[in-house]
Amino acid sequence: MKRFYYTFGTDKRYPYRGGWVEVWADNMQEADEIFRKHYPDRISGTFNCAHYYTEEEFRKTDMCVKGNLGAFCHNVIGRIGV
Repeated sequence: MKRFYYTFGTDKRYPYRGGWVEVWADNMQEADEIFRKHYPDRISGTFNCAHYYTEEEFRKTDMCVKGNLGAFCHNVIGRIGV
């Protein structure tokens, strides 16, 4: 099981301001499907988030320590514990 991270910006239409949602899935395609079930696209074909990362990409940022716009993890979803 892998972790993927979907981050949010300052747009008030996002589910959260800053921070991220962690998604547990086997691959990015599955993670995208899980994320979209919980946070549907506002515009068809466009994720309801600012950016997304694999675990390796996310760990290269300073968000784990400093947060994203002052916020941290809002939710953990997916195939947790499988």
